[in-house]
Amino acid sequence: MKKIATAAQRSGAHAPEQGAPTRDFGDSPLRVGILLWPSFPMMSLAGLVESLRHAGDHGDSSKHRYATWDVLGTPGSRTISSCGIEIEATAAYPSPTHYDYVFVIGGLLRDLDKAPQRHRDYLHATRNARRPLIGVCTGSFVLAEEGILDGRPVCVHPYHERDFNAALPGHRLVLSKDFVTDDDVTTVLGGVSILPFMLRIIGTHFGPDRSAKTVHQMTLPSPDWSSDLSAIVRRDHEGITDPRIQKALVLLDAQATQSPSIAKLSRSLGLSERHFLRLFRAQVGRSPKTYLVDTKLRAATWMLRHTTRSVTEVAYATGFSSGANLADHCQKRLGISPTRLRQTALLRDEADETIQ
Repeated sequence: MKKIATAAQRSGAHAPEQGAPTRDFGDSPLRVGILLWPSFPMMSLAGLVESLRHAGDHGDSSKHRYATWDVLGTPGSRTISSCGIEIEATAAYPSPTHYDYVFVIGGLLRDLDKAPQRHRDYLHATRNARRPLIGVCTGSFVLAEEGILDGRPVCVHPYHERDFNAALPGHRLVLSKDFVTDDDVTTVLGGVSILPFMLRIIGTHFGPDRSAKTVHQMTLPSPDWSSDLSAIVRRDHEGITDPRIQKALVLLDAQATQSPSIAKLSRSLGLSERHFLRLFRAQVGRSPKTYLVDTKLRAATWMLRHTTRSVTEVAYATGFSSGANLADHCQKRLGISPTRLRQTALLRDEADETIQ
């Protein structure tokens, strides 16, 4: 690994990219600043700091070994989370150059105007210092309000899509990803979506072994398939022109393993079920039911080829009612059994290794 750069050399830090070189942070830890908005979600904060903590674990020794973090604010001030737990500030707005990343965790929409003005001032100081800035949950609203997301894609949960468009029109919203990065500004959906982003940071800076350690310690689904699986399930929806069907596809992708109700989905879009089915088929070329089966089958096929999970485990993980149900769909749609599909993948991999 390369030796960590000095603070001065780190002034050009950017959001992590897959495949970036890892660095040794043993002597000079990664430094993270956190701005909490009133009524912020504890899950986002916990996912952030617990990921960094577990990345530094050796045995059962939990220390700030590779990363340190500060909650920014006036000394003695406290921010109340949405569940009522208070978090006290640990650092009084040091220079943004002190940090490698600055996170903004937003709160309930009704409380977005209740944060100290110094919080918002610090956002601009961070941008001027060219430090990576990450808006988590409704932190995207805060960054947009400050003009920091102008011209950038914005990751927004579908639940907040209407509110965002009403309050901050003119942005390009991304509803089907856990996070999206543009240069040194990232927006994250919030909730458990913070975890894939933290694994990206940990893998980038500390290496894949620390990322795997974090996954194991936090009992997360193994990233050898989960992060790629979400990309497999979520298809590119270019060519779909009706915004109602675009939204329907996002919701269907997100709920594919749960067999969502088409009737409820139709009502949420302001359409009758009959009109929705006709419009969906005209735009997508197949029925929502067929689309859901194809989505689940695509995910199951990928897992059979890339994981060692049993056929039954794959079936349940991707939303099929049983291993037999998955096998039936594989045979009908692909002309091959799940077991044979897996064997074909193994034979292909062995051939590739022999050629190499």
